[in-house]
Amino acid sequence: MNVGEPGLWLYLLLLAPSAAALLALVPYAGVSRVVARAGSLLALASALALMIDGTSGRWGAYLGLDSLSEVFLVMVASIYATSTWYSEGYLRGVHRPFLTPQLYYALLGAFALAMIATLVVTDLGLMWIGIEATTVASALLVVLERKPTSVEAAWRYTLIASAGLTIALFALLLIYADTGTLDAFALAASRPALSLPIEMGVALALVGYGTKVGLFPMHTWLPDAHSEAPSPVSAMFSGVLLPTALYAFLRVYAILPTPTPALITDLLVAFGGATALSGAFLLQRQRSFKRLLAYSSMEVMGIAVVGVALGGVALYGALVLLVAHAFAKSAAFYCAGNVLRSTGTTRVDEVRDLQHRMPRTGGAWVLASFAVTGAPPFGTFLGELLIVLGAIAAGWYWLALLLVVAILVAFLGVNSQVGRMVFGSAAPMGSSPSTAAEESAAVAYLNVGVALAVGVAALPYLSNAIRAAASLLGGAPP
Repeated sequence: MNVGEPGLWLYLLLLAPSAAALLALVPYAGVSRVVARAGSLLALASALALMIDGTSGRWGAYLGLDSLSEVFLVMVASIYATSTWYSEGYLRGVHRPFLTPQLYYALLGAFALAMIATLVVTDLGLMWIGIEATTVASALLVVLERKPTSVEAAWRYTLIASAGLTIALFALLLIYADTGTLDAFALAASRPALSLPIEMGVALALVGYGTKVGLFPMHTWLPDAHSEAPSPVSAMFSGVLLPTALYAFLRVYAILPTPTPALITDLLVAFGGATALSGAFLLQRQRSFKRLLAYSSMEVMGIAVVGVALGGVALYGALVLLVAHAFAKSAAFYCAGNVLRSTGTTRVDEVRDLQHRMPRTGGAWVLASFAVTGAPPFGTFLGELLIVLGAIAAGWYWLALLLVVAILVAFLGVNSQVGRMVFGSAAPMGSSPSTAAEESAAVAYLNVGVALAVGVAALPYLSNAIRAAASLLGGAPP
């Protein structure tokens, strides 16, 4: 299917959030909202056009696309669009915000632009700059609600993420010293011979970018930032920022010769397995439903990293998992935002009987929690199943058991808490339900529907794109 000149869509993809961020600064909140929405929808249309057309190639010295970047671009643009659309209702419920609506929408556009720019450049150094830019753009968004805990979370996020990216910078210096280039496409097409600097560079990149991914034990910024940020920003954090940071590592990982050195595989399995288990068990202790969702994101990213380590069908499963999780987790955060706006609290034990008090939000939250935790037939179930089967096929039976334990523990932890909030009774809520909050539930249902479609119908164009992306990294789609 020919959708037009690919270069045009690529430039529109970069222009849309840039223009939205700049024009959002006009001194009229209504105009800022409309501009932000229009920019996000144009970015989504451009990303879809590029993926449907299967565009691959380079534009100039530093811009380029392939099947892997196209999949991630659609994820980012989709969650950016739905978060922008959801933000209007959420902002109405924020009292004495630290940011004006104009500055909020401008920073949201800048945040999306930084992720999109990371995904369309071919130079590893520029990708590093893009990931660092996401920290700058998003840190201010965390403090929207002007709470001391939000300021503390923003500082912790900035310091820890920047420290991790400093390690990633050292990784790129080692790779450049050994190869003389940071062109990710060229290095992947003609992989350099394995050497100590290359192996050290990939290992350091795992630690550095893994900090932004939320891998254990570098995850300490994640639960605070994700829980303190406004819900539409939390949706972008969990849904697409973590995968974008993983994408930056995948571009470094792709330069390794095949078969992958055992040391790197073991490091990926160790970090991924530890992250999945720790996230699953830590979420059991959470009394804030937003922190609960944050630790759930940590568990899912750990499982995805294990899928990358195993390669083959597990790598395909990891990409399916990332796509489905982006839509499911954003929907869960939108529901969490509705409940927060309506009740004024994030404490699980203070929220009950949502099935009657907020039926639309309650229904969406039940579906989103099932989708997030890998219930069939959602796409997350398909992705996690393929990763577990990949571990069994590789003879890593203990790893398959570890993943099953993490999945079951997270499933029970998240759904038991959400179930109590939706179906439990005899606990008064802080205030009467908000009709405006209920109206925002439509965005959550939309994203849950996409997570379901990924698992049931696999969205033909998306399925083909994921297959091509997995093959690019050495995966073996089923």
